Amino acid sequence: TLTIRNSKGEKMVQTALEANRIKIGDVAKGSGVHEKITMATVNADSIVLKMIGGDVKEQGMPKVVGEVMASLFRFIGPKGVNFARYSIDYHLLRNYLHVLYEWGEERVEDSGKEEEVMPQYARDIVEWYLVEDDSFRELREKVLVASREKKTAGL
Repeated sequence: TLTIRNSKGEKMVQTALEANRIKIGDVAKGSGVHEKITMATVNADSIVLKMIGGDVKEQGMPKVVGEVMASLFRFIGPKGVNFARYSIDYHLLRNYLHVLYEWGEERVEDSGKEEEVMPQYARDIVEWYLVEDDSFRELREKVLVASREKKTAGL
């Protein structure tokens, strides 16, 4: 699967097709739902937890437990293109929360330069979670409160 994010990318793909450098095949498929596991991962992320004052563990889980969890994830988690969607969504959401925490809502969402801060495709993904997922909306609010407190404290 190839995602074209903007007109420059579209021109690149068209040039590669015309030069026979790439071929378009069937649509990539996957299985499993990625949205719930994405939010579970975001909610447990140590960077996100640190932003909102949560408990951040100094040490990770024991290696054997991590291996068992990874095996379970491979068995019951999203597969194929849906695993890629999970990974993209997770990283975009975590980065969005980080930018909100560091820069504040005004600069990220109301500056008139939103495209410079976060491209449209990323904003579309964030917007989907804001509309569809209560836990993401709650997490966003916690990050905004923590960001305001940080500014007030002069950090």
